[in-house]
Amino acid sequence: MRGIGHYCRVRFRTPAVRWILGVTAGIVAVAIAVAATAVAAETSKLTYFTWAGYNDPAFRKPYTDKYGAGPRYTFYSGTDEGFTRLAAGFQADVAHPCIHDVKKWKDAGLLQPIDTSKITAWNDLLPGLRDSDAIRMDGKQWLVPWEWGFSSLMYRADKVRPTEQTFALLIDPKYRGRTAFPDVFDELFQVAAVLAGVRTPLSLQESDYPKVEQMFRALRDNARFMWTDPAQLEQAMASGEIDVAWGWPNTVRHLRQQGVPVDYMLRPKEKLVTWLCGLAHLKSSTAPRQEVYDFINALTAPASGKALVEDFGYGAANSEALKIVPKADLDALGLGGDANELLAHGNLLGPMPEAQRKRLIDMWETIKAGG
Repeated sequence: MRGIGHYCRVRFRTPAVRWILGVTAGIVAVAIAVAATAVAAETSKLTYFTWAGYNDPAFRKPYTDKYGAGPRYTFYSGTDEGFTRLAAGFQADVAHPCIHDVKKWKDAGLLQPIDTSKITAWNDLLPGLRDSDAIRMDGKQWLVPWEWGFSSLMYRADKVRPTEQTFALLIDPKYRGRTAFPDVFDELFQVAAVLAGVRTPLSLQESDYPKVEQMFRALRDNARFMWTDPAQLEQAMASGEIDVAWGWPNTVRHLRQQGVPVDYMLRPKEKLVTWLCGLAHLKSSTAPRQEVYDFINALTAPASGKALVEDFGYGAANSEALKIVPKADLDALGLGGDANELLAHGNLLGPMPEAQRKRLIDMWETIKAGG
């Protein structure tokens, strides 16, 4: 996602527009319906700051039933851009940051705390997400979990037969030139850190930096390429260009649908890399509080979560949503088991000190460029 920042490919829905031509009564009926929609749309005061693709109507039906065709959408390419724009004075009501963003956004004064008593699905949200220290600080809740997922290693089952479930396949000399990973810093760092034996990746000691640097180089040197689009990865796996790759369950689902024999590590010894994104109430908000919570409640409703799983291939934070998704669809995404157990077997991404993050990004950019 989440990169996490949303680097996943999403599908846009384009509802068909039907023009109704008929007798006078029919024209009058259409005119009334259009007028009613216009009036309803005028009641929507909310601006949602998010990634492109999240304006899917299936995510907000209870909201649009009450307020019309809103909200207004403003898109960013990633949460770093979103932070910069908000810090510069851009105003919106609800934003869509990820778990590693929350502390930075809160400390910058961009967020206001969530009133959990107004979240209809609060008790149905997965505890492993809802109760994370990264989104609950100073005794207050700063993010409503909405979508989550995990990243792990996939491999061609007809060519690779690992003796243990481990991310170390990415640096195994046997697969030199036949691996790939995404150019997504947060996940790449987490993989490098655990492979390097770093005990606290989000709070590095000075002695940890050389270990991470060495592992960055090992990952780079063993890879055929870094992918930037899941379609690029799917094509390379399907053609046999690569045998081992870091990726997401949705890619595995697509490959299996094409008949490509792909396995996915759901119990790696290093644990899954797990991400979370959600809904934040911005301090710059001018929309009525009731409308803000109506919008958040619409997105976290079970039906919206079902659409999120089926259309985007992500996990829904609402446990009730997972119950109404067909089991075959959950199994195809690796979500068919107990979601709480899956989360317990993961390393949830979180914030790191900005100085550490900048130093590591500079390190990786140098290595990526061949340094």
